[in-house]
Amino acid sequence: MKLKAVTKKLSQVRDNIRDKGSISAEDEKILRSLIGDTIQIAQEDLQNLPNRLKNRTMPLAENDNTPLTTEQKFRLRLMEKTGTGSASIH
Repeated sequence: MKLKAVTKKLSQVRDNIRDKGSISAEDEKILRSLIGDTIQIAQEDLQNLPNRLKNRTMPLAENDNTPLTTEQKFRLRLMEKTGTGSASIH
């Protein structure tokens, strides 16, 4: 999908909405077509990824709400006082 073609279609839809004040059936058809094309391209790109990337899952961010250890508190205070990054403290 070419960026210029997408921009042209979106500009056309925007102009039609401005003129008519609402989305027409033709505008909706254009938007659905763009979304469908985007999903199809994304699925094709996903199929072309190497296997090691397909099966990779991102770890979930968790907050265990455990209190900081004495060492962690010391490092945090030291970092706050010196204004250095954590790489300097570790």
